[in-house]
Parts: sequence; C-alpha cells; structure tokens
Amino acid sequence: MDRTRGTAATPKSLWPESPWRAAGRRLVERPSASVGLVVLITLLFCVPTAPLLGNGPLERALAAGQGSLSFALLGGLLGAAAGLAWGIAATALGPRAERSLMGLAERLAGLPLALALPLAAGLAGRGPGVLAPAAALTAAPFIALVTRAELRALLRREFLAAAQAAGVPPGRILRRHLIPNAALPLAAAAWTALPRALAAESFAGLLGLGLPGSVPSWGAALAAAVRAGDPAALAAPALLLALSLWALHAVGDGLRAAAASGETPRTAGGGRP
Repeated sequence: MDRTRGTAATPKSLWPESPWRAAGRRLVERPSASVGLVVLITLLFCVPTAPLLGNGPLERALAAGQGSLSFALLGGLLGAAAGLAWGIAATALGPRAERSLMGLAERLAGLPLALALPLAAGLAGRGPGVLAPAAALTAAPFIALVTRAELRALLRREFLAAAQAAGVPPGRILRRHLIPNAALPLAAAAWTALPRALAAESFAGLLGLGLPGSVPSWGAALAAAVRAGDPAALAAPALLLALSLWALHAVGDGLRAAAASGETPRTAGGGRP
C-alpha cells in the first residue's frame, strides 16, 4: 500500500496561513495575553449591563467604567493615528525633516505628559473635544519614535535593499514590501495608546479635572470615594482600573511578541518577496 498517497497536498499547503492569522495564534498562545483578552472581553460585556445587575459598590464601579473605557478608546485611537502618521512622515520626508520631527518627539517623550489632561481641563474646559487630544498627546510621541525605529529597521533589511538595487519603484516597494512587513509591529505600537489614555484620564479624574461630572469614570469614582472616606467604594473602581490597565498591557506585550516572532519578509500578496 502506498503510504504517501493523499499526503502530498495538505490543507496547510493549499491554504497558507496569513501573517495576521499567525500573529493571532501566537498572541493567544501567550497565557498572560490570553487572560488579558478574556478580562477585556468580560469588561466590555459587563460595563454596559452593570445597571441591570444591581446597585452595589461593584455594580456602580462597573457602570463608572463606561466613560473611562469609551474615552480610552477615543483618546487611544487619536494618539495611535497621530503617532503613526508622525513616525511615517519623519521616515518619508528625508533626513532633515526626520531630525526635526524625531527631535520634537524625543523632547516631548521626556516630559510628564500625564499632566496634559489636567492642564488642558484647567485651561480650556473638561469637554471630550479638549481632553481627547490631550490624551492623544500622552501617547503620540512614543508611538512616533517606535514607528520610525520599526520602519528604519525594515529599510535596512536585505530584501528591501535588493528591491531598491533592482530598480523597483518606491511606490511598489512601499505597497508590496514595507507596509505588509511593518503592519504587525506598528499595530502593536499603536495599541500602547489605549492604556496611556486610560491612565491619563483616571489620573485627571482623581484630581477632579477629568471628564465632566455627567460622564461616569473610574477616576471620578475614586475621587468621590476618597472625599467620602469610604474604603468599600474606593476598592471596586481601583481594582477594576488596575485590572483593565494590566489586561491592556498584557495584550500589548503579546502583540509585540507576536510581531517579533513573525519576521519572515512578506509581500502584499502574502508570500515571500
């Protein structure tokens, strides 16, 4: 009997694993990242339904998380977009622009940017239109620096040098080589804007300079519990905030590890260049 019959072509060879699917598999294989994902999914389900669960300290703390998590998503998306655009522009515009843009990013990254939210709230009000750009500022310089570093590292790779030496047009290099290989590490860098925005808003809320009083948040709940001297009311939002920040960082670490593990150069078509 021919043992090799039917084994020449397997589903894996017929349907090669995409870089994003491989990164997702590597992400969930990390225990801390898997637990972080479960925590985030549980919070996203429980926070909107908290008013239906009761009116105890935990339920009130869960309800307060709606404003914090929504703001973290808004500020994080703004910060990620600004940081990615910043780093890409610095890499694409030439050495002179790169020195200026990255010098600004390095100077801003050395400042206590967590104070940006309370300063913005004190100077211009506590509306989301003021606080969201301030939250974006806490993350954008760091993401810009990581973006520039990732793109520069890719530009030094042999397959890109070979494409440039072969006379491949810059637009095709960008579309078929640079973007597909940079997408995963840049997505991991962009993720870091979420915990930064959440921590910044919570810090501002604890000072009484966060989201408006009509918008519930963990920072405001912590401030109210401190003023009332109520340990039970303090424990629940503090625990949920710490758990959310841990989960976001755990998933971010998993994303970076997944991106670092998938170093085989790929083109836009999914194969090797």
